[in-house]
Amino acid sequence: MTFVDDVLSGRATLDDFDTYSDAWNEAEEDLGEFHDFLGLLWPEYAMWVEEHDVLEYVIEARRRGVRLPDLLQARRAEDPTADELYRLSGRYAKQWAAVSE
Repeated sequence: MTFVDDVLSGRATLDDFDTYSDAWNEAEEDLGEFHDFLGLLWPEYAMWVEEHDVLEYVIEARRRGVRLPDLLQARRAEDPTADELYRLSGRYAKQWAAVSE
């Protein structure tokens, strides 16, 4: 199970992120790429590197079964953080297109 899976199932909260990060960093065996270990798509991870607040929106998008940029676009008029993140998601348009294929 990944961090995202565990948050979605209630086994973890967003506050547990550092525990997962520490587990990946301290693992003696190869756990693969960090974004895969967390359960993040590459563009979600790239956005997280720039703005950690994106995690709560990733979880909400997954719960709703929508793509993160679509959730952000829908919320941007009433939510300044969503607006900022939506603009940030535009930097990764090519990566989002690859995820959609």
